[in-house]
Amino acid sequence: MDSDKHLPVRGVDGIPPEPKRRKVRKGTRSCWECRRRKIRCIYPSEDASICINCESRSANCVSQEFADEQAVTPDRRVTQRLGRVEEMLEKLVERIMPDSYSSGRARPTSTSPASADAVDPESVDSSCPFSGGKPPMFDVLAPLRHEGEPVSCPPCPSEGDLQVPTPAPSQHETSALSPKYIQISKTLHDLLPCQQDLDAIITASPAAIFVITFFSRYRDVAAGRTALPSSIRVVPTPSSHPAVIARRLMQLTVCIQQLQHSAAVKLAAAESPHCLMIKYVSVVSDLVAYSDDLVGYAEGLETLTLLSLYHANAGNLRKSWLMLRRAISVAQLMGVDRWGDKPLKSADPTSDPLTLVKAKSLWFRLNFMDRYLSLLLGLPAGTDDNSFLTADPEDDPTDKLEKQHTVAMGAIIKRNSSKGDASFGMTQTIDCDLETAARSVTSDFWRVPAVDSLADVRPIERMRVLTQLMTQMSHHNLLILLHLPYMLRDPKERRWDYSKATGINSSRQLLKTFLVFREANTAPNACRHTEYGALTASMTLLLGYLDPKMQARDQTTASRRDADRMLIQKARDQLQYMADRNGDKLARDAACIIGRLLPLLSPDLMSSGPVTQGEPSEGVGEVPAIRLEIPYFGTININPLAPGQISQHDVQPHAHATPASTIDTPAISAATAKTASQSMPLNSHQYVDFPRSLTSSHFTQPPTTDWNMPSNQQHITSAEGDQAAEASHFMSFPMEHGHDSTEYASLNGLPAGMQFEWSQAQLAHPELAAEADEWTFQGFDTTYFESLFSSGVQGL
Repeated sequence: MDSDKHLPVRGVDGIPPEPKRRKVRKGTRSCWECRRRKIRCIYPSEDASICINCESRSANCVSQEFADEQAVTPDRRVTQRLGRVEEMLEKLVERIMPDSYSSGRARPTSTSPASADAVDPESVDSSCPFSGGKPPMFDVLAPLRHEGEPVSCPPCPSEGDLQVPTPAPSQHETSALSPKYIQISKTLHDLLPCQQDLDAIITASPAAIFVITFFSRYRDVAAGRTALPSSIRVVPTPSSHPAVIARRLMQLTVCIQQLQHSAAVKLAAAESPHCLMIKYVSVVSDLVAYSDDLVGYAEGLETLTLLSLYHANAGNLRKSWLMLRRAISVAQLMGVDRWGDKPLKSADPTSDPLTLVKAKSLWFRLNFMDRYLSLLLGLPAGTDDNSFLTADPEDDPTDKLEKQHTVAMGAIIKRNSSKGDASFGMTQTIDCDLETAARSVTSDFWRVPAVDSLADVRPIERMRVLTQLMTQMSHHNLLILLHLPYMLRDPKERRWDYSKATGINSSRQLLKTFLVFREANTAPNACRHTEYGALTASMTLLLGYLDPKMQARDQTTASRRDADRMLIQKARDQLQYMADRNGDKLARDAACIIGRLLPLLSPDLMSSGPVTQGEPSEGVGEVPAIRLEIPYFGTININPLAPGQISQHDVQPHAHATPASTIDTPAISAATAKTASQSMPLNSHQYVDFPRSLTSSHFTQPPTTDWNMPSNQQHITSAEGDQAAEASHFMSFPMEHGHDSTEYASLNGLPAGMQFEWSQAQLAHPELAAEADEWTFQGFDTTYFESLFSSGVQGL
């Protein structure tokens, strides 16, 4: 009976009675075995009954002329043996890396009968929200090094108080997770807080909707084509892909980081929210961020971007830049820049395809963040790709404006690295593009709303208004950075008037917007870029008063000067308040710098000149010269002008002393400035040239600012200090050696009364990616003053 069930096979021993043949295409001669293996079926000769492949494998060679009725059911003995092997492997893994981190959450039901007995419910401690009564581990090899050592657990609420629901596995969910990722998923899952703490964080933080919509277009957010903010409350299963759990941890990290100062969050966990945040970042960075196999999904790219966002808000600009460059590299390997509006590949089989991150939106967000950080740090942009700027009918006006800002950032970065007369033409072109971008939105967009109007609004509306304020500040900041190299040019040259007027007016508008934004958003580590923008605007506005024309004593100029003083003082007080309340070092140092530069607003100071140390200091006009020590850059000495240095022509009302227009657009067009620049050639000999052999002994040395120097520059002894003083020079930056290696290029572009001092001690740079505690401004200040001096950009 069994022999009747088998097909007749053309074997070597003999040929059984031939059954009914199937109709096949003429000339086709191949067997079912080769077809299943998808290989070419080759017979040694036309009369051969068995092909070469089947003969080499000792397999049955059945021609496709006959029906394929071969049994497909696997051998039962093989299935049992494989099941025993799986069970033995799981027990071996449990012994090497004991699952001591299984929380009170219900474990997912395994579909494999071989692994059903590998889990012992009795070994799970259900009295602690963390796994196995232990704090989450940072190293997957920790159980090997600490095997047998007792680990204490902080007191945790009972299971009745912390009911942690586990989402039921979807019918589409698969358990085919690679064995090498199982332990990583468990480790990440055990870091997740209990449901009670999770709900408390999401309820108290305004960032829940932000992290969900960060990678989406504003129109998609308004149309509901994104995941709901409540989705962050859902706990991924322990069998989820590590990238899925890591993304959830980073979403919680951003929510904790942006908690308002007034929000008192009480957690059941023994650790504070700040400690949880640091722990999440450490583990995700170690286990997921630098694993090439784990980040090649939409969730992986989101994790890398949120890590970069965390470091940027923490003041670690260099770490943020490095993480973002990794995200861009992974995205390019995945082809995200070529996918258009298609959704990215997801590692979560339960995700909704309609709410997945689109490739074009993510690629734009990566470029926006990268170019902003590169502009602050004076580094090249990651890509020159502007494909995201293509017309999209689904784009909101705010989306289009942000994309135009991203293109402008890349253009400014290129301009800063250019040399020759073409740089000024590039500046005018970028200015025209920004003006066109500003006019692409309605005039209502540029109006700063009152803080009271944000009191009782929906979260989505509040996020829209705050985003609008940040976009306004970004626009004004780009205008400042664009025209910064021309702020201290010769005041007698009319070609620079437009740049000076634009820089000063943009600084005023940015500070006004900053005060409203910071009154509405009091989170100490939220939107850190606004603090950099406020410092940039304050320094630019104050240094603009080095122009003698800004020291005129007519009523209009004096009124504007008093208004600027009040505005800058409010910004300084806001930064000082943030520093006192949150212990924010960045805000404290920024407030200190602004306070040191405030005397520049006094015309009496600018006309009386400096006083030497030891002389009486009474009255505004006798304030000593300003001395700023910039870490890893040098020292800037601002010596007020002597009365004889200011002529009557220099103190007439200036163009940038006039009130700003209602729509906050420059009163002078770029075309007018271009015409003026063509008719007035640049005379480099009119700039101040300092002697190449001057040392610090030639100038008055007033007390230095409170701006903290890095620790690795504070260890110079008296002997070293003498050597540093001998090696100190007033010079341009960057250093450009002439024919004589001991001489340095003269410092062009600085007004009279300002000198730059470089010292050998400034060469002691910190680590490549030092954090904000070690290096407060991360090189942002160096980039600002280098652009202000613009000695490296010839032709500016």
